[in-house]
Amino acid sequence: MITPNISAYFRFEQLPEYKNVTRKGVTEPRKQPRFDLTAMAGYWSALDALKNHKGQLYFNLIPTDKNEYRKQEGTTPEYYLQCTPAKSKAINFSGIRFQYENGKETFFANGEPSNRETLKGGVKNPMYGQRNDAFLFLFSKDMQVLEVLVIEHGRLLIDAYRKQLSMGGLDGVISSLRGQAKTTNSL
Repeated sequence: MITPNISAYFRFEQLPEYKNVTRKGVTEPRKQPRFDLTAMAGYWSALDALKNHKGQLYFNLIPTDKNEYRKQEGTTPEYYLQCTPAKSKAINFSGIRFQYENGKETFFANGEPSNRETLKGGVKNPMYGQRNDAFLFLFSKDMQVLEVLVIEHGRLLIDAYRKQLSMGGLDGVISSLRGQAKTTNSL
């Protein structure tokens, strides 16, 4: 078993105050879930470049089928995590590829940052320096919590790491990272 080099752990949650959105004075439920950063351990240098002008980091979970320009083939992830860095348009943090068992999605997924220097619309990729890193995603059963493990230089082996995660091979590491994590309001 190969142990991945985990450089950071992030915990994102769907917070009650962001379950609805108000536009033009009308409050309605969000169409896509919003996951806000609530705790973290470790360090990932691209993190600061992804925060918005208020210093927050949150992701919107966008299903692939909502974007008519995405191809619907085996290489297309099921979802995208979008964020809006300060002084930028919304960008895709990562696609999310779930592991399937018996034809059903599990709560284990993986992804990676774009390896392009410039993203769609001419936006400079804030994760370009970390393009060889990869992500393991662990969703809670109720889809209210998203945990992200940043695997340093893990792009080529990320599918194997996802399988290892699903088989419990990283349970001890995750438990330790959860214990080390500091809430974002204390950072």
